[in-house]
Amino acid sequence: MTKNRLKKFSIRATVAFFIILAVLTYLSGTIDNMLLPKVKTSDVIVGTLSGEANGNMQTKYLLPLSSVNSFGENGSVFVINTDESEKTRVNEVSVTITGEDDLYYEVTSTGLFSDMKIVYKASKSISDGDRVYIEEDY
Repeated sequence: MTKNRLKKFSIRATVAFFIILAVLTYLSGTIDNMLLPKVKTSDVIVGTLSGEANGNMQTKYLLPLSSVNSFGENGSVFVINTDESEKTRVNEVSVTITGEDDLYYEVTSTGLFSDMKIVYKASKSISDGDRVYIEEDY
């Protein structure tokens, strides 16, 4: 009688283990995204603060003040990239600040392009190469 009860318990424990394993595997992507830093993004805008074309050939970009970590005339921004495994990561790009107003920095950079997305808000500190979760604005 005891061996029979032990056998039933073993089978039930094994079935419960595999059910829990299947549920956690199914939810792993969601759990992973919950643990990542949440970021909000903005498009890179090509233009100048004055609205006029500049005399030199360098492309100027307008970036929200909150997106630039500034150090005097130099700064950096985080741009969104997708790696080979379709994971969203941020990369730090250096910029040179050429002007500012109440909303935007006017910057130049060899690492920025008009079709990029930049981070303007993060739920926690991020650094170059970190995986992030992009929060959608509704």
